[in-house]
Amino acid sequence: MSATWQVPGFSEVDVLGTGGFGRVVLAKHEGSGRLVAIKYLHGEFLTEARILDGFRREAWLLHGVVSPHVVRLFEFIEAPQGAALVMEAVPGVSLRALLAAEKTLAPESALAILKGSLLGLAAAHGAGVVHRDYKPGNVLVSREGESKLVDFGLATLDGQSGLTAGSPSYMAPEQWAGRPGIPATDVYAATAVFFQCITGHLPFEAETTEQLRSLHERAFVPLDAVPGQLRPLIARGMAKDPAWRPAGAEAFVAELEATARAAYGKDWERRGWKRLATAVGALTALTPLALLATGGVAAAPVTAAGTTGTGVVAATVGKILVAVLAIAALVTGGLWIFSGNDDPPPQAALSVTMQTAAGQDSALPITYSLQYPQVSGHADAAAQQRLNGTLRAPIDKRLQSLRQELADRDILGMVRDRGDVLKANTTAKVLLQTPRLLSVRYEHTLDSAVIAHSSWQFAETVTVDLATGKVLGPQDVFRPGIRTASGMDTLTSRLSPHTGNGFCRTPAIGSYGGDQVSIDAAKRPGGGDHVPRADIGFTTTGVDFVIKWYELGCDMASGQETVTLPYAEAEDLLQPQLLTMLDRQPPSSSAPPRPSGKTYTDPRFGFSTLVPEGYAAAPYRPANGEGIQYTNAGLGATLTVWGSNISRTAQDILGETARDTAAKGGQVTHQQVEGTTYAISGYDSSGQIFYERGYTGPGSLARIRWSYPRTHKAELDAPVEATVGAFRPGDLTQPH
Repeated sequence: MSATWQVPGFSEVDVLGTGGFGRVVLAKHEGSGRLVAIKYLHGEFLTEARILDGFRREAWLLHGVVSPHVVRLFEFIEAPQGAALVMEAVPGVSLRALLAAEKTLAPESALAILKGSLLGLAAAHGAGVVHRDYKPGNVLVSREGESKLVDFGLATLDGQSGLTAGSPSYMAPEQWAGRPGIPATDVYAATAVFFQCITGHLPFEAETTEQLRSLHERAFVPLDAVPGQLRPLIARGMAKDPAWRPAGAEAFVAELEATARAAYGKDWERRGWKRLATAVGALTALTPLALLATGGVAAAPVTAAGTTGTGVVAATVGKILVAVLAIAALVTGGLWIFSGNDDPPPQAALSVTMQTAAGQDSALPITYSLQYPQVSGHADAAAQQRLNGTLRAPIDKRLQSLRQELADRDILGMVRDRGDVLKANTTAKVLLQTPRLLSVRYEHTLDSAVIAHSSWQFAETVTVDLATGKVLGPQDVFRPGIRTASGMDTLTSRLSPHTGNGFCRTPAIGSYGGDQVSIDAAKRPGGGDHVPRADIGFTTTGVDFVIKWYELGCDMASGQETVTLPYAEAEDLLQPQLLTMLDRQPPSSSAPPRPSGKTYTDPRFGFSTLVPEGYAAAPYRPANGEGIQYTNAGLGATLTVWGSNISRTAQDILGETARDTAAKGGQVTHQQVEGTTYAISGYDSSGQIFYERGYTGPGSLARIRWSYPRTHKAELDAPVEATVGAFRPGDLTQPH
């Protein structure tokens, strides 16, 4: 046994593992007799500030992730003599040990292990944490039929850069490049491990690190070694571009389950764990963790079906907490303890204040009052300087353009002859600020008797990455498939119902012209990339497009219009990294701002929804079901929620809804299926905007639908998004 410092109140039972930075031991709590796992930092690193801070950071990140599929942190203890994490002890073995013994796993077994650990990753992603080191050694497989994620030593907050480190055999291309960790980075590593489980070898192998990096960045995944039904799943999960992977672990789980059911039947998961039981049990019996079967269990018992027991964890944690707090009063020299119930220390938010550059040009007839934002409180002084330079750049360019205009002697002569003074004004407004992103709109105006063209009056939006100061351009905003001709057509069709009069047609001259215009910049004279010809910003409710209709080919009288595309219709067009920066979640798990009002839960079907204030309720009786309809006569808005005893796929229901809309003279502008959920929107034959989301299951389905006039769109964007995002479908596994 080790003679090094031990957490008071615990006695070591055996060593579970040793690494470069620490060791993990099985220990018994002397007061209760419960067994836990304790991870100690090697004593020589207590004076290494960077390593000690990393150990603390692992504790803070781990304590924020609560899931039955993540090894639970009970306490973090730091004293002058040492530092340790007190964690749940799991009766099982690592996936690395299992692969060493079995070489390959049956596909159903590999899928079952992957699903459990992905659910652990999903919990981490939900807490804003990216693991960055998913590998077989960091997945525990229990004999009760469960997989758990461990070791957050390399984890980062979602979207933040960390060490360019990880396990090279499983590292995603963006991780090799040192870019910020995102949930799709973990998806890549998990897929690489899955590949290894079913083939018996790594997806890429090389003699040098540089060769391995090149393979991960450029080589095709060798799918020939994979069963045909699983190839699309692995190809998606290991796509080189993170935008082409599932956005996070939760989305990947949905794809995994659909693939597994199609390939191996509805009981694939039960068969997969059954095949593992003997091997995992035999391997566990050879480890100190076999004591958990007789010496007390630090985690709640789990049935073969994966159902967590009750009471044991709470009792264990309570006893440990009492013991550790008592120890705190006895240990001298200082002791830092936090429990899994503490909140992490708050992170200082960036402060954004408006500044104004005002004055008069010393040589030219120009006066100006130009507003711009300035940030303070950034942890990185260099990044803050870049940010503030970027945020001031629009007004500096504005002044420079005016001076260049007056560099023309003829124009300057006209200005002076008429006694004119160019009065430049800019007002700046923050459209959206999140911990990672700032979107600012600058409204530039010019008062001049000589330079009076409308091109001098315009809006300009700058959206910056607050971590780096980088301006986000179209390639950072839109997925690659949207930056194409067909992608721009999709965007045009989705924007159309949110405009006042739709996309106009070019003026007709004889047999020429008269074509409908497009948001696609490539279709205008001069061509260029397939990107929106509009000023783009981000708000709390959606993506703002300031469209100058005459720039798209409409007549000059068309002017300009600000069109907001709700996030519900825009999420699948946007880069996953951007959604993270916007603090957006996938539609099935998003939690938009809660509107004022009440919650309604249907007693028969169990679905629930938020109801904004001022809406009158009436029963709704669809075929094979029931629901309720809320109306606001003043706004002409209707909210309908209902359940039906119908068992059909989301794709079938979506297709039927789309066909019915078209048959009645309406137009569908957006339709999407994600697993068992679908979304569809557009406008009906009367011109009303509609948005519907449906959830399907083996026994029933639940739906929510809004319908409202374009004239009240601005007032309804927020309540529509909030109620749709908060809708819960209830139990769809059975009829009601």
